Amino acid sequence: MKYGYLYGLNQRIPDEQFNKIKDYMKDFRRKDFIDGIIKVTGRPEGYRCLEKDVAKVEEILNITNTLEKRRKKIEDAFSNPQSKRKLKDKSFQWLITLFERGGTRPEQNLSRLALHSTKIYDPDDDFKNHRDIGQGTLFIYTPHGMWYIINNNRMGDEHPQNNVKTGDGGAIGYRLMYDDNVDTLIRICSEENIYTGKKLY
Repeated sequence: MKYGYLYGLNQRIPDEQFNKIKDYMKDFRRKDFIDGIIKVTGRPEGYRCLEKDVAKVEEILNITNTLEKRRKKIEDAFSNPQSKRKLKDKSFQWLITLFERGGTRPEQNLSRLALHSTKIYDPDDDFKNHRDIGQGTLFIYTPHGMWYIINNNRMGDEHPQNNVKTGDGGAIGYRLMYDDNVDTLIRICSEENIYTGKKLY
């Protein structure tokens, strides 16, 4: 069964309120996604509703900052080239701050990350087009976190900073645990552009 995006509440609500929406919610567990053909991005455990039921839940709980409004705000910004660039740049700057300040930098191998990834975003085909000259960035989702990968193998780069092995020389990688807000920023800044360059593993 394909679930698509699953949505949960971002704060606890009284039991009497939850009882009003419980028919739309399912208590998901990791075992619900053990089918080998299902790719899981994020941490779907806990009470979640399907996308088709989001508006009903929002109406019952009198949520005013709805999913539709948030999407419309992004769509409106993307309809204008200047506001689109501004939103993408701002999202990217937020991501850099979040990954660099809150992320960890474990030793890893790019091929292993790619092999176990659920999706790989390549903003503006940056990695695809500039991999050969040691540039480009990727956002890689795995079952164990989200990675921000910075290609770092040009002559003159500070190679000792590299913690991710690549076939080209190395990269800097930051890892965060999955977070819905970070996911939104990544999707804005990458426009959900999937990596289509040379095979990574």
